[in-house]
Amino acid sequence: MKKFWILIKFEWLNFRADKGLLILTILTLFAGLYGIYYGTTEINRQQENIAALDVLTEQNIEELKAKYPNGTDAGDIGYYHTTFAVNHPDSWASLSLGQRDVNPYYIKLRLLNLQSQLYDTENINPLKVLSGNFDLAFVLVYLFPLLIIGLCFNILSVEKEQGTLPLLLSQPIGLPLIVGAKLTFRMMLVLGMALLLSVVAMVWGQVSPDMRVAFWLSVVVLYCLFWFGVAFVVAALQKNSAFNAITMLGVWLLLTIIIPALLNVYIAVKQPMPQALELTIKQREVVHGGWDKPKRETMDKFFALYPQWTDTTEIQGRFAWRWYYAFHHLGDVAVADLALDYQEGLQARHQLVEQLNVWSVPVNVQTIFNAMAGSDLPSYVSFLQSATQYHDSLREFYYPFLFNQVNFTNADYVNEPRHSFTSSPDFATVHAGLYKLALSVLLVFAVGMLLFRRIKASVK
Repeated sequence: MKKFWILIKFEWLNFRADKGLLILTILTLFAGLYGIYYGTTEINRQQENIAALDVLTEQNIEELKAKYPNGTDAGDIGYYHTTFAVNHPDSWASLSLGQRDVNPYYIKLRLLNLQSQLYDTENINPLKVLSGNFDLAFVLVYLFPLLIIGLCFNILSVEKEQGTLPLLLSQPIGLPLIVGAKLTFRMMLVLGMALLLSVVAMVWGQVSPDMRVAFWLSVVVLYCLFWFGVAFVVAALQKNSAFNAITMLGVWLLLTIIIPALLNVYIAVKQPMPQALELTIKQREVVHGGWDKPKRETMDKFFALYPQWTDTTEIQGRFAWRWYYAFHHLGDVAVADLALDYQEGLQARHQLVEQLNVWSVPVNVQTIFNAMAGSDLPSYVSFLQSATQYHDSLREFYYPFLFNQVNFTNADYVNEPRHSFTSSPDFATVHAGLYKLALSVLLVFAVGMLLFRRIKASVK
């Protein structure tokens, strides 16, 4: 054991003397700190915007109160009054933003047809999707492997190339002890940085101190160990430093870029998605066509869905709010199957990703982080479903005013339902991902051990 720690000490001295590795390590550390800053700042910005929505809603109510001091038809209120369905971030979202800065985290709603309002905000900046989020999860998943590659690509080959390996082996120490000490020092350095950044991010982001602390730290440790296992396998091949560097970078490129891109193509073919644009276009066609249909035909279809309003007064004249909102709702009903297919398609795609991410450890780890932070695709779909339920509650609130032709007064605003939805972690995905990650670590180290046993060190 004393020899082992002597080797660790010399590795530390060599590391301090290598300016390139020092710069690489410091840059990675600063990248991690910036990732923490970016993630925390983005979530704070979203929370400030969400807080401002309450102010906007109250301002809108005050404007309507001033416009209709003695009350008015509820149809006027439903048309001009805006409220919001809000997706509050989980406290862990700052560590892994996932899709929170890609998909909308609030939706502006009125009493009009729902589906077009849900997806009006779906268009996003493609450059934003391409570049991704520079949060702590991004740094850990994509940049820390590069740090490990920079530290480990020549752990054994450099000794051979400098002619110091025969000198080391002439001492009462074996090759496994040398490689073990080199890997251990680098593990201590990288894991220390990764865990330090994780703790800083948790404190900075004021996360909920629940079981996810242990899950997050476990994922970080296992993921770093996986890449050290890759370095172990490459070192066991006993090639030169250039070969090792190219091989490890090739593995990084394969697992982080090529395989995810291929999986994306496969998923797009295997699980084609109906477009939200197609859904909204069809709905608008139905809604616009409602103006030209006989009112009796529209109301009969509506009363078939809501028989409790069948006995309300016959519509007189060219326009009535209850008729207007009736054919808007029929527009939603006409595309209900498409809306369901769209959301089920999103869920199916996510499930397919979960099944296939075993082929790419970085994709698996990113999936775990997003599931842990409640910033993954299923969380967004749950938010859409929650917004749909909220719109239903708005209709249920306004329909008695509309169909009973009761005046909507300023005192009625206080009874209007409000929406609140907070993303929650998906522990089933976390557990499954951890299991696959642990197997990946065991597999790569097992391969490395077999190679070291079968291939004898060639000392030149």
